[in-house]
Parts: sequence; C-alpha cells; structure tokens
Amino acid sequence: MPTNECREMSNGFAYFEDVAATGMTCPHEDAFEPDGVKVYYRYIKGNAVSSDSFLPTALNPALPPPDACIQKSVSVYDSLDGLQNGVFKLPHNKGKKKLIGLVKLSTADGVLKRTFGPGHHSWWRARAFDVTTVIIQEIQL
Repeated sequence: MPTNECREMSNGFAYFEDVAATGMTCPHEDAFEPDGVKVYYRYIKGNAVSSDSFLPTALNPALPPPDACIQKSVSVYDSLDGLQNGVFKLPHNKGKKKLIGLVKLSTADGVLKRTFGPGHHSWWRARAFDVTTVIIQEIQL
C-alpha cells in the first residue's frame, strides 16, 4: 500500500484533495497536527466564506513550482503580519477588499507544514473541516 494512503488512514480522516494522485508521500512526513489553539489566517476572496475559500492556492508563475504534494495544500499564515506581507502587498492585491478568515485548526482538520517564507504554512485540509467555524474580519492596511 502506498505511503500516502497509510498516512491518510492512520490519521483517521480523508483529505479534501486527492493526495494519493501525487505519487509521493503526501502530506510530507514532517507535517504536523495543529493543536486546536493556534489561530491561522487565510485571505478570503469575495464577501463570504465557503468551502471554495479553502482550495489550494494558485501557483505564482514568478516562483519555481513546488512539488505535487504542496500543490494539493492550502496556504495559511500563522500571523496577521505574515498574511499582510505575503498576500496584501503583492501588486495584484492592492486596492482589493481585505477579508481574512481566522481559523483555529484542530487535529481533525488536517495537517500543516511550514513552507516558503516566515509564517507561511501549507495545510492539507481534511474533508471534515467545517467552514462555519471560520471567523471573518475585514482589515485596514
């Protein structure tokens, strides 16, 4: 049985994205379970939160492409400053409404790995993640 299927079953949940399709150990072995206390931040496009607010982030063509497993993850930040620096200061986001989702991820919501820059995490979302637990805030920069 492939490693990624073993990991899926041992965690007791299925991932929202098809991680088995990557053909590699996915999520990565150094991914960790969230503690249910730490708040993570996600840019929310539009005016309301939905399951579509937590789909894998589109790849930045200016950067080298990450591996297939990272491409199945959702970008979140562990601080509001990190989100502001990583998302809202990009030229294509200037002038846009800045809605953020605050999420306290628990072990049932998937696993995380620190990736890319400071404060950025890749999150492999569990199918059981409940979007109604997300708190929405509009911020001013």
